Amino acid sequence: MKTVVFVDELLLVNFAAAAALLLGAGLLCGRSCTGLRLCAGSAAAAVSTLVLLAPPWPAPLAVLYKIASCCGVVAVCYGVAGARSFARLCGWYAALNGLLCGAVVLPGVQANNLSVLLPVRPGQLLLCCAGVYGLLRGLLAVFGRPQRGCFAAVLQIAGATVPVQAYHDTGFTLQDPLAGRRVVLVQYPPLRSRLPAPLRAYLDSWFASGTAPPPGLRVQFVPCAAVTGHCLLPAVPAALCRGQRRVPGLLAAFCAPDAPTGAWTLLLGDDVAEEVGV
Repeated sequence: MKTVVFVDELLLVNFAAAAALLLGAGLLCGRSCTGLRLCAGSAAAAVSTLVLLAPPWPAPLAVLYKIASCCGVVAVCYGVAGARSFARLCGWYAALNGLLCGAVVLPGVQANNLSVLLPVRPGQLLLCCAGVYGLLRGLLAVFGRPQRGCFAAVLQIAGATVPVQAYHDTGFTLQDPLAGRRVVLVQYPPLRSRLPAPLRAYLDSWFASGTAPPPGLRVQFVPCAAVTGHCLLPAVPAALCRGQRRVPGLLAAFCAPDAPTGAWTLLLGDDVAEEVGV
């Protein structure tokens, strides 16, 4: 029996399903992406499903294609910040896809080149994807993500070397929206006296009255969504060192909470933690 497949419907449904699965993989790995990158990754995933309409390939080629398409979709959506972090994202994205395709036990399923055409209505499929994403959010909201303790590190910033107590938060997702550079969050009050005088003077004026940065400090602003609302954090180029490991090309964004928020003076996410060996 022949099956009629509408290409526009195939692309649209797989675009929405891939968006849900990519968001789910990001939740499980403590990573986030911009809306534009999510759309680009979902579009790449949708286009990759057109292999379903191609003539049957040899099994090794089909497996290689699935691995390459999975890695490519994740790279488009989240980038490749580190091998271990990227591998975790690919693994969870593939696992969620496999979980969805566990419906191959349903009667009437068709497969070609390791791509599966499920015998369900598009609306039902999208509801299943949304349900999986909602379940993941619920589990993380109830149980939270595993956290680690603080560790000693050194922040190289504006020509100064500043000892910090770094804290790896797997839910930390602050990032530079323009250049995509990785961001670490620094509590300004505990480190104020250790910063170079020009940077210290500017940060004092910024947190007091929101003064524009002078030329030469290379200050840029990173948007941050906090409990109190959206704000801009001043950030400068920096590098983070731990033992023999050094992670350059970072942005150190400064915050000044009304009260100390814990033992940490620097907060970092999965991608930076991987490179410093946490």
